[in-house]
Amino acid sequence: MFNAKIKFLGRHWKELILSALKTTIVGFGMVITFSDALLNVLPKETEYSRPYMLLYHLVHLPFEHPSTLIVAVLILMLIGLIINWPKTKAVYKDASSDLRVIVECCDLFSQQGMRVIHCVDTFDTALGTVISPRSVHGAFLQKCKENNFDIDKAITEGLRFQEPIATDDTLPANRQRYQLGTVCPITLGSDTYCMVSFTHLQANGSIAITRKEYTEFLLAMWHNLSTPTLRQDEVNVAVMGNRFVDLPAEFSTEQKIDLMIQTFFMAAREKACCRTLRICVHESNMSEVDFPHYATIIDHLAKRPMM
Repeated sequence: MFNAKIKFLGRHWKELILSALKTTIVGFGMVITFSDALLNVLPKETEYSRPYMLLYHLVHLPFEHPSTLIVAVLILMLIGLIINWPKTKAVYKDASSDLRVIVECCDLFSQQGMRVIHCVDTFDTALGTVISPRSVHGAFLQKCKENNFDIDKAITEGLRFQEPIATDDTLPANRQRYQLGTVCPITLGSDTYCMVSFTHLQANGSIAITRKEYTEFLLAMWHNLSTPTLRQDEVNVAVMGNRFVDLPAEFSTEQKIDLMIQTFFMAAREKACCRTLRICVHESNMSEVDFPHYATIIDHLAKRPMM
């Protein structure tokens, strides 16, 4: 979280400084305007003139002493920085269902509760060849490797009640395909994960999913996560499809999050998979999400029917 903010500020420090300067100038002007208006109201030549003289000296002190003016400007600049400091979290609670949605720039693997790992429909574990180490799937496999955890055995155990929908001998590693939205629970130490088939693995190693399949996948995933054996109070997911996936360029980060939230509430009308859903935004996509206003956006999405 802290590193995400530092990287975000490194890329957008000019915008932050300009916003803070604008706030400083506006704030300075408002203070002067309000003080002058108050001076015109306060009595000047009576026994009650002390408040007038006190305010008069307070207003003119910065202009009579440059060092005081510099301090005043720095204080206003600090206030401007605090006001314009980037927001990295939006929280929404649905009053009717008690469901809570959190959209946050955070590390998926540092959260409490179930962590969803979206992966290819073959549940491959060939790290570095089929699976990119920079993907969420790859990061999870790396964590398994560091803990000497037999992920292949765990996947076999987790899928024992699932039937593959096809066998494709053209694929580079695993040959069996599973329905999109198929879940495979994994327990790694004291942490609970759930691998979910998200995209189609191609013969050349690339991965793809259509926008229609994206919606169908989400609905299937929420439904499968709501089963009694898997359901948890808190579920954490990354923004799915932002990296290494063949999706239309105009399908933005916010549109993906919107669809994740909308399908979540739609599925919850039948049966909720959790009480709290956290959507983790990668630091590289932080500037693409309107965090200050996202709680209002979620409220709209929760009430809007799927088209």
